[in-house]
Amino acid sequence: MHEALGNVNDSTVAGVGRLARFFGFSEVMGRLYGTLLLSPEALSLDALASELQISKGSVSMNMRALERWGMAKEVWMRGKRKKYYRAESDLWQVIRNVLGSREQREVQLALDVLTDSVERLKSAENELTPEERELAVYYLERINDLQAFFQVAQMAISTVLGSDENVDIEAVTKIDIG
Repeated sequence: MHEALGNVNDSTVAGVGRLARFFGFSEVMGRLYGTLLLSPEALSLDALASELQISKGSVSMNMRALERWGMAKEVWMRGKRKKYYRAESDLWQVIRNVLGSREQREVQLALDVLTDSVERLKSAENELTPEERELAVYYLERINDLQAFFQVAQMAISTVLGSDENVDIEAVTKIDIG
């Protein structure tokens, strides 16, 4: 492999690993996904372990997580007994999978906590001193702002999840190397 290709592969895989950490996934998951994404052919667990210099057990465990998130899938290879994997290359689909599985749940949980807080404040209203009522009103204003924010976030996530339109990334990022 040409040195430039190897350097680009290595830096991209490392970058995807760092990016995965930013989004709350393990760096190994990100590096595995990056390696699969840049591979024109499906890769076995052994090949992934060798390429990334990590244990096969770690590869296997992280590949199961990538499959659960819809970021990779096992593919059948004629005449091969090993498991082979390919990355989901539709990045919009990956985003929809992650948003649908994790972020949507977290936003709903935040809204539930805020609703519960409002109910507790209102039920304690008659027991509060005038100073405490003033603080409770202040809390309610801030909680209302948070609820509005999370409702907008919920609508944005629903919009992304509901979109069946695929963005033509190739048209947007067309690079002529020929």
